[in-house]
Amino acid sequence: MALSNNANNTIASKSKKTKKKKKPDPPLLMKKREKPPSPSSLNIDDTTNNVVQKRAKEENKDLGGVFLGEMNEDEAKKERQHAVVLVLGDFGHSPRMQNHASSLLNKGYEVTAIAYKNGSMMKETLRENDGFRFVGISRLNFLRVKKTKMPFVPSIVYFALRVLLQFLQVLLCLFFETGKVKVTNVLVQNPPCLPTFLACAVAKRVMGGKFTIDWHNLGYSIFSMQRKRGGKDVLVRVMKAYEKYSLRYFDHHLTVTEKMKDFLIREWSVDARHISVVKDAPGEQFLRLNTNATREKKKGFRKKTSDVVNVVSSTSWTPDEDFDVLLHAAVLYDEKAKEASGTATKKKKKTKQRLPHLNILITGRGDLRESFETRAKEAKLKHVSFSYAWLPIHEYPERLSMSDVGLCLHQSSSKLDLPMKIVDMFGVGIPVLARRYECLRDELVQEGVNGLTFDTSEELCDALISLLEGWDGNENDILFFFFFFFFFFYHREREKKSTRHASSSASYEEEVSIRR
Repeated sequence: MALSNNANNTIASKSKKTKKKKKPDPPLLMKKREKPPSPSSLNIDDTTNNVVQKRAKEENKDLGGVFLGEMNEDEAKKERQHAVVLVLGDFGHSPRMQNHASSLLNKGYEVTAIAYKNGSMMKETLRENDGFRFVGISRLNFLRVKKTKMPFVPSIVYFALRVLLQFLQVLLCLFFETGKVKVTNVLVQNPPCLPTFLACAVAKRVMGGKFTIDWHNLGYSIFSMQRKRGGKDVLVRVMKAYEKYSLRYFDHHLTVTEKMKDFLIREWSVDARHISVVKDAPGEQFLRLNTNATREKKKGFRKKTSDVVNVVSSTSWTPDEDFDVLLHAAVLYDEKAKEASGTATKKKKKTKQRLPHLNILITGRGDLRESFETRAKEAKLKHVSFSYAWLPIHEYPERLSMSDVGLCLHQSSSKLDLPMKIVDMFGVGIPVLARRYECLRDELVQEGVNGLTFDTSEELCDALISLLEGWDGNENDILFFFFFFFFFFYHREREKKSTRHASSSASYEEEVSIRR
């Protein structure tokens, strides 16, 4: 920007010759903006679809700003910035962390991901990028209690040994497996916080650099669901104290919800200036299936199976998803369907009360799957069937897009997080039935707009009946109402409030900058 007079130009030219003094890092700055609407059914209005596609193209731009601040991509490349993305889990099934890695690569960073080896396939854009490298660590399955339990050996021994070996693995990878370029930033996923927080604290003292936590949930709250006494358990209290104490070794925090940010500020005294809310958004692989071609394909499929409704739910079969609610609701639905079927038979024609057959596909694998399958078979349902699959990451979006209704049983151990699976379902344009809790209703699922919420088996059964009563292969009045209301009222009202939505990032992240 040109200065207004010659005197100012002279001063500016002299200042270029003088060596600039190094300024201390100011606090994290956040630009507030209104929350954009959820892309629940972006399949009716072409204009709306174009808005989402623009967001998808820009989805990787924001996170790099958290680390880079006022630096541009060229400066980052010149200074050889190197970020480590640490996930003590399957990196291929961590879409949020993959998005973070892509964002940093787009900003000129070299990125090293540390996660379990022999995991699922990750994004093609990551695999083909020369600036990205993957370091695999062992899952240590031989120390899982259920697989190698020996008599007279307490479970805590297995747990402690596994944590110790994982700590050593992570620490050695941070020190010796990150390449020749010095690590400048480390982004660690939580949960789990044990032993990653401890390893990062040690690494920070030795390596330096900036360390950031990406809060998907609270580690101690998930651990409490595995203990009989819950939050009163001694080990849970120790885990909570460890998680809280470890925060002093980290520079920044990313949260998935506003409520989680408020919790960190209120309960754990984290400086609000060092927290930014980075909300999830559907990946491009989901959004590109939200097209007229996909809907026409689905209509053709429905003509062949007009009396079947495909419901999909993805899970890792962990305690924070109560599938007993689903099984009981399926039993209730089966009874209602039998009654409706008897009524339709007597009248010799299909009535409004007719209920279709439910085909519920549950994707994922975990320890609780076997027991659920056994109980589902014992129920001997006639109008509800369950199928199970472990889908590769590249097949999951296609199966999701061909489903009629999405189902989420995530009940959140902390009540502060949001399930990524709902965001993906919105991305392909299907309505969602979700387990109700306050954060979900406030920040993601809008009752009667992009889905319905429930708390009990009876409520889930009622929601299914209200959606599917009189199903003939086409969306009924209630499903049509979801689409109509969202596009012709809710979305347009949002667009009137802010024209920035058309060019906002697909990851719905807040614009964040750190001045250096």
